[in-house]
Amino acid sequence: MRPGFLLASSMLVSLCTLSVARALYAAEPAGEEFPDAKPPLGILPTPEDALMDPRMARSWATLPARQFIATTVDLGFVYLRPRISLGYGRPFTQWVGIDVNPITSQDGLGAYGGLRLEVPYVDFRLGQRYFSAFQHTYLDTKPSYSRLDLENSSGKPSRTLTYEAELDITIPAGPGKVLLRGSASYITGVPQGESVYEETLHLIVAPPLVWRARLGYVFTFGSHGQHSLGPVVDFLNVPKRDDSGTVRAGPLLRLALSRRVDIRGSFVVTLVSPDRIGLKGGDFTELGVRYRWASE
Repeated sequence: MRPGFLLASSMLVSLCTLSVARALYAAEPAGEEFPDAKPPLGILPTPEDALMDPRMARSWATLPARQFIATTVDLGFVYLRPRISLGYGRPFTQWVGIDVNPITSQDGLGAYGGLRLEVPYVDFRLGQRYFSAFQHTYLDTKPSYSRLDLENSSGKPSRTLTYEAELDITIPAGPGKVLLRGSASYITGVPQGESVYEETLHLIVAPPLVWRARLGYVFTFGSHGQHSLGPVVDFLNVPKRDDSGTVRAGPLLRLALSRRVDIRGSFVVTLVSPDRIGLKGGDFTELGVRYRWASE
């Protein structure tokens, strides 16, 4: 997965998404639809649409496909992740465009940018992410790492540039939804012969490749099925670490307070791993509030 290959892939995706964009204009509204849907909200709540909206009366899919700018802000326990999306289609439901976001956490600073295509049941992105760690350093290569190895700050703070492709598929089934995810990451910037803690995957990696797969099922509930809760299982593999495998499992939670505000939680802990790095090896990427807004 060389940068040149990724550039060619990006161009191919761009050509494909142009035709998708034309189809979006003529397509029927998709995504979160409700019988009494009204035009999208402004930035702040209005008297007729309080922040707490148990009926979920409004939908992102009510207006025709269009050019738009949108933002998603995740605020939670020791992280802040604002994201700006520039695209064409219906925000958050059926669109194609570009995602750009800074990454701010207690562990470091970074940024992500890439292409994104979202249609009902499918969400695909292709991009690159830079991250500069505050304390985590490059690691001498070894079969297994402990929490002390990870927290050793005697070396040079790590800097990584990760090229990543990720595909999410959601399949309605019974009282909920089946969740499928597959991703491939190509990590650069690590000195020859050393390893690094990948801050987004929460995994110690011997570059360059990491594979990830997720299988889960969430039960939906609420007057419009707007809330969800259920278990997922993650499988991760680092080929350069003697095909070492990591297995994680745990629940995902989403409580939709309104069309714009969610409470989200991800509590996926490590069950099998060659390393012993405690909670740093789990997937706790969401434990907070998500706010969304899009232009008309």
